[in-house]
Amino acid sequence: MPELTGDLPYVVVHGGVHKTATSFIQGRLQRNAGRMRKQGLHYLNHRQVRKEYTFPSQLHGYEKIGLDYKTKITAEELDKLARDFFGSIGAEPGQRIILSDENMPGHSGHCVRSGKLYQRRATLIPIFAQFIPYPVTEVHLAIRNYADFFASTYVEFLRSATGDKVFPEAQMKRQVLSKVPSWVRFIAIVQKAFAGAELILWRHEDFGKLSNRIIGNLCGPDFDVATMAEPKRQRGRPSASHRAVQELLMEIERSGGTAALARRVEIQEKYPRGPDYPGYDPWEPAERAHLTRLYDSDIETIKNTMKVTFLNPD
Repeated sequence: MPELTGDLPYVVVHGGVHKTATSFIQGRLQRNAGRMRKQGLHYLNHRQVRKEYTFPSQLHGYEKIGLDYKTKITAEELDKLARDFFGSIGAEPGQRIILSDENMPGHSGHCVRSGKLYQRRATLIPIFAQFIPYPVTEVHLAIRNYADFFASTYVEFLRSATGDKVFPEAQMKRQVLSKVPSWVRFIAIVQKAFAGAELILWRHEDFGKLSNRIIGNLCGPDFDVATMAEPKRQRGRPSASHRAVQELLMEIERSGGTAALARRVEIQEKYPRGPDYPGYDPWEPAERAHLTRLYDSDIETIKNTMKVTFLNPD
């Protein structure tokens, strides 16, 4: 990675992760992207980032690990795609480019099926970092209690799964409990991939108290987040109710994956998350307590032994 100088844009990466209020952050930045650009801040819509950079870099990663995807992208092709994409932004020397895509380390299905925090992270994260043609100066990430993270990613997985790829809840739980997920190991991969960048972390559980600070950090010190316009509508999708997920899983048992998944929207609307139908939680009290202890221990390890900037509520 070349040394940062005033002759290059200042690249900031927000890598999610999934189900940590990423859509809220993206919605706020997108709503204000025009005014930000006038002040030298280039926020790119996450769909554009995903289509033009994240997805091609992942296809290259899948090829490297031997997955037989129809579309294959070589290192040379990805290098050209990346240079064309970043060149089209039009950022001048010293101006800030903000990339936000929670798919940087992979997809929800990679977590659900493996019981790991992104099964292919060791391949996908370094490739995402390697082909950005400018130095990355900051990487921003949220982490979340393992019990809640895997519950939410399982719901996200069910929202996009096809009939022949439904993964049972019990199997997801066994994978998580047997693999022992670790944000420590995840963050170590991010640090190595983005060597030289400052890594800014926060707990999703603290997001409500930190949201303006987090967005302000992404935009930099010269932009006043207090003046940002609110999105006309919130894009975030709340996690499904426990009742809705259980009804869907029972329907899968009765009718098969394809028929049941065709009714997922209907089922979720019938049992919306709220006072009458609490959020989805597949864990027994002892399991949740175990995963929470792991999470708390890993947070202490990250704060005390890893070179990160960890945001705490005032």
